[in-house]
Amino acid sequence: MTLPELPAFVRGRDELDGFTLYRTGGMTSDSRSVGCVVLVTIDTDDEATARAWVDSVFVALASDPNPHPGGISAAFHIREDGRQVVNYAEWVSAQDHVDALSDGNGVGSKTADWRRVQNFPGARGVGVERYRPPLAQVR
Repeated sequence: MTLPELPAFVRGRDELDGFTLYRTGGMTSDSRSVGCVVLVTIDTDDEATARAWVDSVFVALASDPNPHPGGISAAFHIREDGRQVVNYAEWVSAQDHVDALSDGNGVGSKTADWRRVQNFPGARGVGVERYRPPLAQVR
């Protein structure tokens, strides 16, 4: 699978033009190489909703009984006006991400916490795109 380069507004995992890094997870002890960056875009009603939605993702990740083994890390950025979240997610490969989505349930297990994320009031999924990681991100 040939992946495109990241869009110009993405400076790296911790810096997206027009966005502020809010929360990160999964990066400290993982030594696997990043083979794919996934940008997940969520529109939100306001900054409070954006923060609450991201926090609910972390609750779901922490309680997931069977997380996909190809996921490496996530960095959640909130747009300066608070009305959009971009998750800069690192994966071992694009195929791992495809496999994680293959059951139609999203990347998480079928749990109440993940259902809450998927049906969060004031948050709407807009896009999921896979990209080639920048050389500086490959571990």
